[in-house]
Amino acid sequence: MLEKILELRSQSKSIAQIAKECGLTIGQVKYQLQKDRARVANDHDHTSALQQPKRRQESDWRLPAFYGRDLLKVMAQGPTVLFVYWEITWPRMRMVASYLQSDYRHIQKGLRIYDVTDRIFDGHNAHRVQDVFVNEDASSWYVRDIQPGRTYLVDFGLFEQGRFCPILRSEPVETPRNTKAAWGEPLIEPAKDPATPAWFENFSSYSLYSKTNQ
Repeated sequence: MLEKILELRSQSKSIAQIAKECGLTIGQVKYQLQKDRARVANDHDHTSALQQPKRRQESDWRLPAFYGRDLLKVMAQGPTVLFVYWEITWPRMRMVASYLQSDYRHIQKGLRIYDVTDRIFDGHNAHRVQDVFVNEDASSWYVRDIQPGRTYLVDFGLFEQGRFCPILRSEPVETPRNTKAAWGEPLIEPAKDPATPAWFENFSSYSLYSKTNQ
């Protein structure tokens, strides 16, 4: 019936004429035409929605909290501030806890900062060493009161029974100067390929972890 009404409407016939030819009341014809207009409008809205690009959700662009690998990175935030961030995977956590026979969550975590300016670091020849305790659930930390124009390495590890047990080591980073360089003064290059520190006298978390993954 609707098709016949639309066909007669396309012939420029009035609603009264269409009602008479179709055996309907004027109200019934108007209802059919109104329903058809609503259908066309809905189809148009649906097509427009499909053509619009999908709105990105927050989860589409937000950086992941974890990447599933062991890492320790350090960046100079200024002449006297370092920013350190890290990730320790569960396999390495379990390895450490098993060796120490303790709950990893209850061991004090911290950073050890080495001043290795102009030195090939062997684990024992740093100019200065600074220890910083971090919170249990922390994955990053600002280290302040660093000297400008110096080269630093950072270890992340555990403080257990008066000993520091390093787990991860960063690459060297150099803090910028806070004074103008003298004329002809050479630039200081960071130390290359730092030596891996021993965790204990006869135990290294690095070597043990690599053996367990072979």
